[in-house]
Amino acid sequence: MLVMKKTGIWVALGLFLVSGASLGAVKKVEAPKETLLEIMGNIYPVDQLPQRCDGILRGVKCPEPSFGKFHVLTKKEGELTASTTTFSGPEGVQVTEQSWEKDGHVRRAVVENLALQKRSELEVRDGKVFYKVTDLTDGSSKTSEDDAEENLVVPSTVMSFIKPSFQQLRDGKEVRLKVAVPDRRESYSFVMRKHRSGTTADGAEMMVLEMAPVSFIIKALVDPMYFYIKPATGEMFAFEGRSALRRKQGDSYKEMKVQTAYDYRIKDVVGEVKGADPASGSCDATKMIPGKSVKCEVKAL
Repeated sequence: MLVMKKTGIWVALGLFLVSGASLGAVKKVEAPKETLLEIMGNIYPVDQLPQRCDGILRGVKCPEPSFGKFHVLTKKEGELTASTTTFSGPEGVQVTEQSWEKDGHVRRAVVENLALQKRSELEVRDGKVFYKVTDLTDGSSKTSEDDAEENLVVPSTVMSFIKPSFQQLRDGKEVRLKVAVPDRRESYSFVMRKHRSGTTADGAEMMVLEMAPVSFIIKALVDPMYFYIKPATGEMFAFEGRSALRRKQGDSYKEMKVQTAYDYRIKDVVGEVKGADPASGSCDATKMIPGKSVKCEVKAL
């Protein structure tokens, strides 16, 4: 959920896991072994935030319908970790990012953005990063290449990359990232650091991470983003900043600052899951009740 004003940089997140909740009979379910992570998120524009939703950044679930939805599903594909992330608005799915990485290092990514009408591709091989951007309106494309730095990430691999440095962040140290922006065929330097600590509405320890650009020029264009995390489990429960999801105004789509609340669904789940499908081992998102819990273990990926 990292977006550059006028340029479209964005970061979608994945971290550790905790279960969501659902209605229905209790059934014992074991999650598919290849499924590592699944998160549902509700996206609320800050300038239209309902009054009853002012506690999102303290871990309070908003009872009001959201403007948009966030969803990420991560699975193992051989030695690689594959993720599909979507951002949906009132008109349906607007942004889809697929990525493949190993140990946090991106190997390939494909982003389709219907608001920008672009399909952007990235591949890392032989120390180089290769870009290709296709205009969905006329089919034209542009390509380029650059050196692939060791800390190169795309939006959906950011948290996987910083996971080994999580304790360092808690201790106040910084993590440098080179964030690739496929639709611009460029990458930009960012730094992740602990912004502050505190407690959630239910008294749990909370750590707020800030992700901000390094360049003074980019700082003038990009606002910092804030990730709200429970250090005890690694669960990211909220986000604040510019979203990959844009709001349609007339014939164009405008960027917006949002607050997003997350529900972690089954991942490496053992035990009993209410409303789960015993055949697929997944929870039914349509039956989830925000703020409730089910008997699922919390495990780090």
